[in-house]
Amino acid sequence: MSVPQTKSRYAYDTLRAQIVDGTLAPGERLRLRTLAEALGLSEMPVREALRMLSRDGLVEFSDHRGATVTAIPIEDVSATISARMWLEVLAVREAVPLHDAASLAVVRTALAKGEKASSGAAFSVANRELHEAIEAPAPAALRGMIGEAWDRVWVVRRAASLFLLLPEQVARAHAEHVELVEAVEARDAKAAGRIMERHRTSSLRAWSNVP
Repeated sequence: MSVPQTKSRYAYDTLRAQIVDGTLAPGERLRLRTLAEALGLSEMPVREALRMLSRDGLVEFSDHRGATVTAIPIEDVSATISARMWLEVLAVREAVPLHDAASLAVVRTALAKGEKASSGAAFSVANRELHEAIEAPAPAALRGMIGEAWDRVWVVRRAASLFLLLPEQVARAHAEHVELVEAVEARDAKAAGRIMERHRTSSLRAWSNVP
């Protein structure tokens, strides 16, 4: 890998993490010189990183404001989750036959973390960790698409998490997770896929009830 590519990748990884964790907020202007100085880089690799983030849907460009962190309206969250969870149905079916004892232990740990979550925000984090653990053996390209969809709405979900807006959904989602994990541990890909479809339907129904 060439030096410019390495610097661009460093800028991309750093800025992506800052967008996902909320350090860079939706709608915030991304001034090239300011970012380059903060990262200790020239403007060229930062400019390339912003283009890469634009392809991910995390940054948008406009004639008047330049680059900004993409702001996703809350009403668009449900549509994005719907598409992502269809991909997850496929990922679950692909992943189940490929799990081993070590990967199933990670799944169990993530499930237990959700059970012990003390708040809706904590359950949101555990929820993502569990799904990623279940889908970990699936093809990387598929997991990449799912991860991008997660990241596009992650800032919105932190501020307006389903499990904060509808606390009763925590117990319902955990029960569905338990059923899903049981099918994964039984190496029953068809059953796991069906449960994931029901989980998707339940999640979208809950979003439709958000005030």
